[in-house]
Amino acid sequence: MAATLARRLGAIAVDAAILMTALVYWYIVIAYAAWWLFALTRGQTPGKQVFGLAAVTPDGQRFGWGQMLVREIFKLITWAFTLGLGIVIDITLLVLSDEPRTVADRVRNSTIVHTSALRS
Repeated sequence: MAATLARRLGAIAVDAAILMTALVYWYIVIAYAAWWLFALTRGQTPGKQVFGLAAVTPDGQRFGWGQMLVREIFKLITWAFTLGLGIVIDITLLVLSDEPRTVADRVRNSTIVHTSALRS
């Protein structure tokens, strides 16, 4: 018995949905890998780079890849596992605190500065 047109079209729709999901997923993976490349090698997330900011140690040195890895993983955990509440907490700390540092800044003892303030 030959397959019906409806079943064939349904099968194509399912296959296309799976393929499109896989393609979108890989674009997200590539974009996230680029995010980590920026963050770990420069002490800057893409957002910090756009605004000319960088994470530094208390003595003013740019964060190295290991320091930035710990900082960004901690930030990811606090933002993702709190379903976005971590972002609200960070914004609240930046706006209302006498010491405008996020939770990740406090844990890693980092400060965010404009790149023009960095030593060469």
